[in-house]
Amino acid sequence: MRVLDRYLVRSYLRAWAYCVTVFFILFIIIDAFNNLDDFLKNSVPLSIIGSYYLYYLPSVFVELVPAATLVSLLFILGSLNKHNEIIAMKASGVGTSHVILACLFFGALLCLVVFLFNEAVVPNSLVTSTAIREGLIEKGKKNLNERAIENVTLYGKDGRMIFAREYEVLTQTLHDIVILEDRGSKTLKSKWIAKKASYDKENGNWVFKDVMRYDLTPRGDMEGAPVFSNTMVVELSEKPDSFIKNASEVEFMNARQLKTYIKSFKGPGDKFIRRLWVDYHYKIALPFASFVLILIGAPLAMRLDRRGMLVGTGTSVALVVLYYGMFSLCLALGKGGVLSPWLSAWLSNAVFALAGVVLIKNSG
Repeated sequence: MRVLDRYLVRSYLRAWAYCVTVFFILFIIIDAFNNLDDFLKNSVPLSIIGSYYLYYLPSVFVELVPAATLVSLLFILGSLNKHNEIIAMKASGVGTSHVILACLFFGALLCLVVFLFNEAVVPNSLVTSTAIREGLIEKGKKNLNERAIENVTLYGKDGRMIFAREYEVLTQTLHDIVILEDRGSKTLKSKWIAKKASYDKENGNWVFKDVMRYDLTPRGDMEGAPVFSNTMVVELSEKPDSFIKNASEVEFMNARQLKTYIKSFKGPGDKFIRRLWVDYHYKIALPFASFVLILIGAPLAMRLDRRGMLVGTGTSVALVVLYYGMFSLCLALGKGGVLSPWLSAWLSNAVFALAGVVLIKNSG
C-alpha cells in the first residue's frame, strides 16, 4: 500500500470512528431519556444501566455503521476538497478513481467485519441486553435468573408447536401452555392445553399439570372425548435452554441458526415461512449497506466544491433516508408476498450500487 493510500485510509478511519462515537453518545442520551421512568421507578443502579447499554450497543453498531460510513466519507472527501488536496493529487497524476478505490477498499473490509460481528457477537449480546431490560430494569428483579420470558413460541423437533404465556428461567416452569401436534401433512393431530409445566432435571422430561388433550381428525374436528389429567409426564425434545434461545425472536439468531430454524418447520403455512426467509436474507444483505453507500457517496463527494461541508451533510442525510426508506419498503413487500425474499433484501443494494457505478463512470 502506497503512502497516499495509507493516508487516505487512516484519515477515513479516524473520521469514521469519530462519527460512530458521536452516534453512540446521541443514541445513549436519547434512549436513556426514553427509559428514565423505568430507571427511577425501580431505582436501577448505574452498574446495571451501564451493563444494559454495553450489551445493547453491538446491535446498535450494526444498524448505525452504514450511516456513519456515509457521513464520514462525505466529511473526509469534502475536507480534502476544501484544502485543495484533491487538486494536488490530480496534479501529481493520481486520478479520482484511485481515491474512490481506496474508499471502496475500506468499505469492503468494513463489510466483512460487520458481517462477522453480526453473526458472532450481536445475537448473544442482544439476548443479554433484552434480559437485563425486561428483568432488571422494567420489573426490578435483582438477578437475571429471576426473569420471565413472555409469549414463548417454539416449533419443536417432533412436529409440535409450543406456545406458553410465560417461561420462568429460575424455576424452569412454563405457564398457560398450548401444544399443537402436527400429523405431517399440514393438519393437526392433537391439541394440548395445560396450566403449568415444570422440567424434571433428573429424568430429563417435562411434568405437565391440569392437562386437557383433544384428538383431531384431518379435517380439524374433535375425535372422541377430551382426556383430562391432573399430572402428565411428557418427553419433549426441547430442553429449558431452547425456550431461552429460541423464544420466537429472530433477532436472537444469526443467519446460520435462522436458516436451520426455518428448515425445521413442517406445519406452518407459507406466509410465516416467507417472512422468516426475508429476515434471513436481510441479515446477510445489511452488512453490505456500508459498501453500497460508499459506492454511491464517493463520486458525489468528489464533486463537492469548497462550500461542500453543509451540502455534504445534507446529501448524506438524504441518501441515508432514501436508502433505508427503500430498504424498509422492499422488506415489507417481501413479507407481503409481492417480492421474493432474496429480492426484497437485495433490491435496494442492487439499485444503489448500480447508481454508484454509473456515477463513478461519469466522474472518470
